[in-house]
Amino acid sequence: MISIGDSPTEATIAGETEAKVTGEDTDKQEPNRLETVWDSKEVAQLADIIEKTAKGWNDRSQAVKLLRGLCGLVAKDPECLNPTRDPEKWGFLALDIGESLRDSNIPGTDGWATDPEKAKSRMTDHWPKLEDIWERQSPTIVDALAAARISSRPRLHKLPGGGSGKNSKYGFRFDPLEQQADDEQLSDVDLLNVPQLRYRQEHISDNRMVHWMSKTGFYLGGWGGKVFIGVFIILLIITAFWSWLVLVAMSFASTTVAFLKFGLVGTLTVLIAYMILGWQMRLATNRVAFAPLLLQPFSNDDYLLELRKEDGATRNSMYLVRYVGDCPICGTKGRDMVRVESG
Repeated sequence: MISIGDSPTEATIAGETEAKVTGEDTDKQEPNRLETVWDSKEVAQLADIIEKTAKGWNDRSQAVKLLRGLCGLVAKDPECLNPTRDPEKWGFLALDIGESLRDSNIPGTDGWATDPEKAKSRMTDHWPKLEDIWERQSPTIVDALAAARISSRPRLHKLPGGGSGKNSKYGFRFDPLEQQADDEQLSDVDLLNVPQLRYRQEHISDNRMVHWMSKTGFYLGGWGGKVFIGVFIILLIITAFWSWLVLVAMSFASTTVAFLKFGLVGTLTVLIAYMILGWQMRLATNRVAFAPLLLQPFSNDDYLLELRKEDGATRNSMYLVRYVGDCPICGTKGRDMVRVESG
């Protein structure tokens, strides 16, 4: 407190001290994004990134469709997830998610947008499955958000209705912001100083064999590895022997037509051998190669095979992987997706 007898200078100093203690300041400080204030634009961008990431999982289950519908709602109306919002108005109903699925023309969602009981039943069935998928795919979600320079981390959240005619609500809750690394700070794109393209490994398929090859890998030691290497050596010997027979036949050809026929057979032999054995030779040389056609999806050709040395292992393991990144030049703040593809 300031007494009447205090001098103006003492009063000024005392007033400044009291302002510092009480936290009052004449200058208004700008809040730090989601740490102290709700940032609806960032939440909308975050939802759009998660929706695109989920679309790239090649998972057509109802649970993933549910997630995409929820993300569509959050992108349009992020204020519904504001943590300071009245709990009665927080989140989205199952019917709202069904309408989002219908508006996005996502197939296999008939009834979600028109029948409240059917929408509620489907959410009850598929929400636990989505929680399992979310936990399994959390590394791809975190990588996608980090690539977009977004450090807030969402979590699936269900607000139970509690009976009495109240329906459950669904949405995201957010963990506190993580400290961004210096090299992840946002900056304007300078064509003379382009940021380094950051690739991340992406989930590729729920097929059991593909999932095993991408997560566990095929160990080239043991009986499995011996069979694999043995088949490769046998095919290589057969190809070399057949090519030698073709060359001998060409040298003893009596006519030009016979010579050309044997030459055509030799050309086809080389092409077939390249398709069967070429990727293995490139993999052994570079430790990474594009996967053969039989392991590629119909829509893309961006699956890779990698050789990795595991700790304590005597041989390498072969992994099937896929890398994606965000272009630092194209689009707004690098939002355009780029992939490692053939050519």
